[in-house]
Amino acid sequence: MATRHLTSERLVLTVATVVVVGVLAVAIWSLAFASTGTADQPQIDADVQQRYQSIDGVNATQTTTITRNGTVASRTTYDAALRPGTQKKRLAVVNSTVERYDRRVSNGSMLWLYDQRRAKATRISLSRTDSDQGERLQRLFANLNMETTTDTTTDSPSVEPLPVVPRGEQRPTVSAGSMSVSYRGTESIDGRDAYVIHVAPKDATAAYEQTVWVDTEQFFPVRKRTAWTADGERTVVTTTHTNVTYDTGVSEDVFTPNFPDNTTVTVPETPERQTYESVGALEADTEIQVPEPDIPPGYELTYATQTRGRIHSVGLRYMNRTSLITVGKYDRPANRDSASGAVTIDGHPAQVSYGLTTSVSWSCERYRYTVRGEGVSADRLVTVGQSIGCPGGE
Repeated sequence: MATRHLTSERLVLTVATVVVVGVLAVAIWSLAFASTGTADQPQIDADVQQRYQSIDGVNATQTTTITRNGTVASRTTYDAALRPGTQKKRLAVVNSTVERYDRRVSNGSMLWLYDQRRAKATRISLSRTDSDQGERLQRLFANLNMETTTDTTTDSPSVEPLPVVPRGEQRPTVSAGSMSVSYRGTESIDGRDAYVIHVAPKDATAAYEQTVWVDTEQFFPVRKRTAWTADGERTVVTTTHTNVTYDTGVSEDVFTPNFPDNTTVTVPETPERQTYESVGALEADTEIQVPEPDIPPGYELTYATQTRGRIHSVGLRYMNRTSLITVGKYDRPANRDSASGAVTIDGHPAQVSYGLTTSVSWSCERYRYTVRGEGVSADRLVTVGQSIGCPGGE
C-alpha cells in the first residue's frame, strides 16, 4: 500500500538553513569508517537504538552557536521538548542574537515555523526518512565495538555524523577513502557523564570533523560540534543540551500548534511523494520504468519511492548491517558537460563525486540516474550503475 505525504527538496534546502540550530537534522552522509581510539575503549553491550528510542520524552535547554572563522555569527537558546525516535519536538526561542522563528513545532508528520511579530506560520510536510538518529547512534557504537573484538573478518559498520551539515550551507567535501571514528573517553556535560566520540576523515588535510557527546545511560546526544571548511571559511556549529530531564512523558498537546487566531498559516507548494514497501508496488503505480540494479548480496530493499512535481522521479533504498545504497531516476537529464568522461556507463560519461556521501551520476536521453552509497566504495557504486545503464535507449 502506498502512503502519501508532501516533500520538497527546494523548500527543505531553504528552511533547513533557518531551523538547523534547533532541529536534529538527518541526512544521510557517510563513507566506511575505521575506528581508532585514543582512550581506553569500553565494550558497549546496550541496545543503543532501543535505549535511545525508549526515552519517554526529553525536556532541556538547547543552545546552538555558529561561528565563522572564529567569530560568533549567531547564538540561539531554546526551551526544548522532544520525543526521541520520532520527529515530535517543540522549540521555543528564549533568546537569540539573530532574527529567527519564535517557535518550531512538529507533530511527527508536519512542522510549523511560527513568526510571532508577523503573525505568520509556515507548515511543512516531513518525510518519514527524516528521523533516523537512533539508527545512526547504533551504527556508531557498533563501529566502536568492532575495535574491542578479535574478529577481523567482519567489516566495520558505516557511521553518519550527527547531525548532518546544515543544508543551505556549502557542504564540505573530503577526498575519497574511509573516515575514522575514535573514542575520546568520557566527560561531564551539565553534571552527567557522556561518551566522547570523534568522527573525521583519515586524510588530515580534509575539511570536516565532528565530535559527539552521548549520555552514558540514556544514549542521548547532549552535545554535538560539527566543523568544516568551504571556500576558505571555517564554520563550526555547536549544539548543547543543558538542564536535561529524561522520561518526562511529554504530552501530545506540546506537539500541537496553538498559535493565536489571527495567525496566517501558509503551506508552500511542494511535490507529492509516495512510499512503497516493494518494487512491485512502485511499478504498478508509475509510468516510469523502474531501474533494476544488481545490488551486492546481503542488501535488502527498505522501501521504494515516487515523487511527482516539477521533476518526476523514482527511487530505491537498500541496506545491510553496515552500509546503504540508493538508486534514483529523474525525468530531467543534467548537463552532460558536468561529467568528466573518465568513467562511462553504457557509453555515457558519468560523474563520480566523493565526500561524506559518494555518488555516481549519468544522463541518458530522457532520464538522469544517480547511485549513492554510504559505507560503499566508488568502484562498487560504478558497478551498480553499469548494471542499470540506459535501458531501452532512455
